[in-house]
Amino acid sequence: MSLLGWPLLVLSILLALAAPVGCVLLWGRARGTTVLPIRAALILVCQVTAVLLAGVGLNDHFQFFASWNDLLGQNGADAPIQQQNGGSQPLARGLSKRLRNDFRPDRSDQALSADLVGAKSGIRSKIWVWLPPQYHRHPQQRFPVVELFPGFPGTPITWFHTMQGPKKLQEAMKQGAAQPYILVAPTITVVPGHDTECTDVPGGPKVATWLTDDVRRIVTENFRALPGRDAWGTMGYSTGGYCAAKLATEHSHLFRAGVSLSGYFAAYSPALARLPGADLPALLRTRRPAVDLLLTASKQDPGTTTAVNSMVQAARAPSIVYTYVVPRGGHNTGVWTAMLPKCFQWLTTKLTHAA
Repeated sequence: MSLLGWPLLVLSILLALAAPVGCVLLWGRARGTTVLPIRAALILVCQVTAVLLAGVGLNDHFQFFASWNDLLGQNGADAPIQQQNGGSQPLARGLSKRLRNDFRPDRSDQALSADLVGAKSGIRSKIWVWLPPQYHRHPQQRFPVVELFPGFPGTPITWFHTMQGPKKLQEAMKQGAAQPYILVAPTITVVPGHDTECTDVPGGPKVATWLTDDVRRIVTENFRALPGRDAWGTMGYSTGGYCAAKLATEHSHLFRAGVSLSGYFAAYSPALARLPGADLPALLRTRRPAVDLLLTASKQDPGTTTAVNSMVQAARAPSIVYTYVVPRGGHNTGVWTAMLPKCFQWLTTKLTHAA
C-alpha cells in the first residue's frame, strides 16, 4: 500500500474510528488483576490511531514522505545533473576587506553567530557562520561563500544540524569533489510567523536587502571572504529554494550561482506575487541575468518537477539552468541532505576558488 493516496488515508480513518468503539465495548469486560493493563492498552490504541491519522493526513497533504522507503531514509540521490540551455560563464576573483570580531561560538554546533543590524535594511537579526578547516590552516587565504536559506517555518540553524551542511561539504571535500566554502545561514523570517519570501516588502521589512547587501557586508567585514559576485552562491530548500533562486536571479550582480532544493518559483502570497521579480520564470525571460541555477526536484514530489520545468522553459542565455531530478523521495530534509554532495560539487564548478 502506498504511503500517499486515499487507501492508506481511508484505512487510518477507519482505525481511528474503530479504536474508541472497541474501547467502549471492551472497557467493562476487563476483570480482576488484568483490568488496569487492559484499559491502559485500550487507551494507548486510541491515542496511537489518532496520531497515525493526523500523521497520514498531514503527509498526504504536504507530501513530506513520498514512499515507505522515503520514510525509512532510503530516498537516495541517484540522478545526474543536466545542463538545460546556454553555455558556461567565466570565473573571476575578488579582494577582501578589513576584519572585525562580532561573531562568537554558538553552543556546540561548531558554528559562530552574531545578532547584528543591517546598515541598508535596518533589520536586526541573527546570522550563523561555519568556517571550513582550511580557514584556520591557511590564514592568508580568502574563501568563497555559500549563503544558506531554510524553509518556512524554519530556522537557519537547521542547515548545521538536520541538513548536515558542513558534514556533507566535508565529505565532498575529502573526495576531491568540492572546494572549501564559508557557509553563511542568515535569518530569513525576520518577523516571527510572517513569511516575506525573502522580499523587500512595501511598507515592511526589506528582507531582500538584508540577505544581499547587508549579509555580504557583515560577512566580508568579519571573515576572510571573497567579496566578488563570482565567489558567492546561494542554496536553500523549499521556501529557501525560492529565496536562493530569487536572490541569485534578481541580484545577479552579487551572486554567481544558486541552488534550489525542491523550491517553487513564484511567490505564494497574493500581495507579494504582484511585485516585480516575484515570478522567476518571467524574470528569466525578460531580464536574462548572467547567473547559473541548479534546480532539484523529486518525481515523487510532483509539484517540484512542474516548477523546475517552468524555469527550464523560460531560461535564455546568458542565464543557464541545470536540473537534478531524483526518481524518488518526498518533500523532506532526508531527500535534500542526500542531494548536498552533488550540489556542493556543482557549485565548485561555478564559483571562484579560495585565494
